[in-house]
Amino acid sequence: MRFQTVALLSILFAAAGRVSSQAVPPAASEGLDLLVKGRADSAVQLWSRGWTGPEDVGKRQQVLDAFRQLPQMAGRPLGYDLIRMVDVTPHLRRAYFLLRCQRQPVYLLLVLYQAQDEWTVTTINFHTDADHVLPTNLFGLEHPARP
Repeated sequence: MRFQTVALLSILFAAAGRVSSQAVPPAASEGLDLLVKGRADSAVQLWSRGWTGPEDVGKRQQVLDAFRQLPQMAGRPLGYDLIRMVDVTPHLRRAYFLLRCQRQPVYLLLVLYQAQDEWTVTTINFHTDADHVLPTNLFGLEHPARP
């Protein structure tokens, strides 16, 4: 009985460790919350605060213009779901989200980097077609080959 209790506790602690490493960094969740509130300008400003190169001005404007068109394209954002968080390294994550909009889903990738204490967004990619955002190996085979 004691062994079963220890084994169960070990499994629970191991699962809790995986969940905590998969927590959505505030840099991502705060921006998504702003999008849902209809504040695309504030979301892009938050996500792009570390973009300081000369080419980043155009990139920021392009992302902002696309998010401003989101209500016409997919409907108003209603919420979001985390699809998967991929820890590339301890300091680099790829976070895949489903942005739930009124008319259709929008798939969103945020690449997050932690140089020191805070996570920052280095890349934003989104599209209504999952194949433009989600890698084919994210879920494994959808239609496994038959033997």
